[in-house]
Parts: sequence; C-alpha cells; structure tokens
Amino acid sequence: MRVARCGVIGLSSGLLAVVAHASATGHLPGLPHVLAFAAAVAWACGPLTDRRLEAAEIVGLVVTVQVTLHVFLAVLGRHPREVVPSPSMLVAHALVTAVVVGALTGAEGAVFRLAAALASVLPRRFTPPPAFAPLRIPIAGPNEQPLSEALRRRTVPRRGPPVL
Repeated sequence: MRVARCGVIGLSSGLLAVVAHASATGHLPGLPHVLAFAAAVAWACGPLTDRRLEAAEIVGLVVTVQVTLHVFLAVLGRHPREVVPSPSMLVAHALVTAVVVGALTGAEGAVFRLAAALASVLPRRFTPPPAFAPLRIPIAGPNEQPLSEALRRRTVPRRGPPVL
C-alpha cells in the first residue's frame, strides 16, 4: 500500500505540475525529465507514507513539489534564467496545487477507510501457540584463565620491536 501511495503522490503532483507549466509557457518538457522527476518525488515521499497524512502535510508536500518542479523545468527549459514565475505561471501552479491537494486528501481518506473496512472483514492472523518444552538457554562454561590474565592481555600491550 505504501508503494502505491508513493506512486500516486509522485505521478499526480509531478504530472499535473508539468501540465500547469506547459499551459503557462506553451511547451511541454521532455518525457524523460518528467518521468525522472515523478520517480524522484515518489521515492522522496516514501518515508511520509508510514502513516496517514493530514491535510496540512499534503499541502506542504504538494507546494514543495510544485516549486521544485517549476525550478527544475525552468532550468532545463528554453529560458533557464526565468526561474521567477510569471503571473500566469503562478496562477496555473496555484490551481494545480489546489486540485492535487483536494484529490490527495480525498484519496488518503478513502484508502484508509477501505483499509479499515477490509481489516474488519478479513480474518486476523493468529498468534503462534505457546511452546510446550522449556526454552534451552546455553550457559557459558567456566573460564580457563583467571580474570587478571584476560585483563592483562587486553589492556597492557606488548612493548618492544616486532619479532622477525
């Protein structure tokens, strides 16, 4: 489930940011760049998917992806000096951010409701039965050398030239 959530976050935020960027500039970036960025976003979102994301976390994530993708596409695009977005670019990214946040928030709730419904219906995994025989724990035997000898060998190094 975590891998699917990472993929959805990466593809939705990455591809819709490309659509916003293309609608404002008039040209689409290369497909390898887009797929590489979407894969990087999905990989970076991996640690975030260990729990349910709140709306504020999704907003922060999507805004970060939008800004990063804008800079990424501006640097790789036809005009690498235009990193500051134009008003139409800013509006396009803001609209896409709102759409992606709404979709991901709804999908996050739906996924966890579905998981709860499936967990209530599916059989639970049973715990293993208790062991009948006592657990055997190996105990170390008596030490042949006295403690002072072991300490002397480990703490006091031999001095002198190496033996040839």
